[in-house]
Amino acid sequence: MDSGHRCERARAWASLRVDDELSQLESALLDAHLRDCASCRAFAARIAASTAAVRDARLLQLPHPVLVPVRRRRAHRGLAGAVVAAAMIAATAAGAVFGLQSAGGHAGTLRPTAMIASGNESTNVFRTLRRAQLIAQSRPLPRNKSFF
Repeated sequence: MDSGHRCERARAWASLRVDDELSQLESALLDAHLRDCASCRAFAARIAASTAAVRDARLLQLPHPVLVPVRRRRAHRGLAGAVVAAAMIAATAAGAVFGLQSAGGHAGTLRPTAMIASGNESTNVFRTLRRAQLIAQSRPLPRNKSFF
């Protein structure tokens, strides 16, 4: 692991330490790194001092309340994701069937299929699509009669 990555990790751990979110192992590794790295030691001291200053600061009373606009969620958003997922599965299945027919029944000649989904789709959609693609491309294993 290069020193840049170690310092990056140590600085993340230093931030977690001020909130008591660091495991004992991570804390021991951080202490070992801070003994050898002056830059990270200074960073850890600055973040600890800044956190202490914010926590010790007096709360201020605002002259008026802060209003944050509430975004309304659309109820049909989940339905749209399900429709997209169903359409992708149907397209993949149709592509596999037509690919098998156009290849003369040889699944080995199928081309890879691109899979696209919106941000709302889960990884299960991709697993389902990939499983269908692998099944469509599978060939029976040759049997060696000397082993059976």
